[in-house]
Amino acid sequence: MNAALRDFRMIWRVAAAQREARGVRMLIMLLGAAGTCAAIYLVSGAAMGTLDALRAARLLVGFVTLALALVWTFLFVPGSVRMNSPVNAWVLPRQRRRLLQMTVAYWLLATAGMSFGIGRWIAVPTVALSVLGLALLCAGNKYVVNLLVLGGNWPWLSAVVLPPAWRDAAVGGPAAIVLSVLVVPVAVWALRWLYPARGDAYFARRADQIRRVNHFDQCGADKQPAPDGMAWQGSLAFYLTALRRDVRRSDPAAMLMHALGPVAHWTSWIGGLVTLLFIGAVVRFILMWSHAASLQPLVGWMTTIGPAMLALTIAFSTAQYGQQMRRTQGEQALLRLTPRAGDAALLNRRLAGRVLRQALGCWAVLTVVVLGVSLLLDAGPDALLRQLGLCTLAGQVAMMGLLGDYASGTGGWHLMLGLRAGALAAMQALVAVGLGWLTGTTAWPWLVLLPLTVCCVLLRLDWRRMLAAPPAFPAGRLA
Repeated sequence: MNAALRDFRMIWRVAAAQREARGVRMLIMLLGAAGTCAAIYLVSGAAMGTLDALRAARLLVGFVTLALALVWTFLFVPGSVRMNSPVNAWVLPRQRRRLLQMTVAYWLLATAGMSFGIGRWIAVPTVALSVLGLALLCAGNKYVVNLLVLGGNWPWLSAVVLPPAWRDAAVGGPAAIVLSVLVVPVAVWALRWLYPARGDAYFARRADQIRRVNHFDQCGADKQPAPDGMAWQGSLAFYLTALRRDVRRSDPAAMLMHALGPVAHWTSWIGGLVTLLFIGAVVRFILMWSHAASLQPLVGWMTTIGPAMLALTIAFSTAQYGQQMRRTQGEQALLRLTPRAGDAALLNRRLAGRVLRQALGCWAVLTVVVLGVSLLLDAGPDALLRQLGLCTLAGQVAMMGLLGDYASGTGGWHLMLGLRAGALAAMQALVAVGLGWLTGTTAWPWLVLLPLTVCCVLLRLDWRRMLAAPPAFPAGRLA
């Protein structure tokens, strides 16, 4: 038993804690902040009598197991996949068996905890398959994402595709029974796929698998993302066209942006925006074609929750600038050696102006797309105003991590800036509610005006700080 525990501790240290120490610290601090908020909610609810003991226990267990799932999925799985190499299979013969034991224990614990948090045991097979699916996704399986998307949209897809007599069976008890029967063989296959023993097929897939694992393993500053897929390939074609045009023009401001790579260029959003509009149009066509009354509650849920989730995309729309600043230091240094970098005294002004213009344009386009998708789903004026308020607040948060002193390594997003942004967003929401109560209106018009005002003030201060800082390229050289 002691030998097994020692092996488990060593595997965890190599796979996650040592390999991604910075990512572990960041995730622990974020989970600690979220856990503090959850604890305040639980204590206040219990004190006010609005939260009984059973519901409080479910929320607490659900949160803890969800945190465990996030740590395991995004930190442990990528590192453990790299550890299970053919060379290590010869040097450390017990390693694969220990990895399988750890993964089975985690899977059972996460499934039981999150199912208890949901409070409906009919959800056990769905939760179990979802936990496996996320692990496979972070392990580089390129087909499981289709199953996750299909499973997440199955409630409304079944209402559209299946005959009325089959709809209840497709989302009720019979479906849960079928999934419960399938869970065990699916879990056996998933474990064998995650940590294969040997075979030529494993050698053939490993290079492509490791490349895909790197998509979910970006804790290191020196790792370059390698996105792929149909949407990305379409965006990359637009980027190459823009790159050839900017090279001919020799515009220093444009070339500064190209030093950050295609991920931080405005063309990287084209494929995703077109895909989003296409999905909205397809859903609109299905709603017009089916005329099913049972879909109306689902449509109301989609117009409320869907655009709110899309607003989170706006909040994270500027994260790639700080990431690419840290990842492309070599490219930035090479550009500084060429005439296309322009005058060093104007570098920060040109870079700040181009980044700001691109980020503001992306904010505006994403907002229009979110509202357009809402219109395709027959959202009313109140829903559109609510979504506009969410998009405005999310955009104001995104702009806080845009400008800064990149030469000293303090530019871009970091933990303290994230906490300040969250606190400022919560304060604006409270002020908007108060103003709505004083004026007899809703809070949403104020949640459009307040973030715009705050954003202008903060951007002005950040602009001055960036212009007063040393040249940004190469980033982090003065840290």
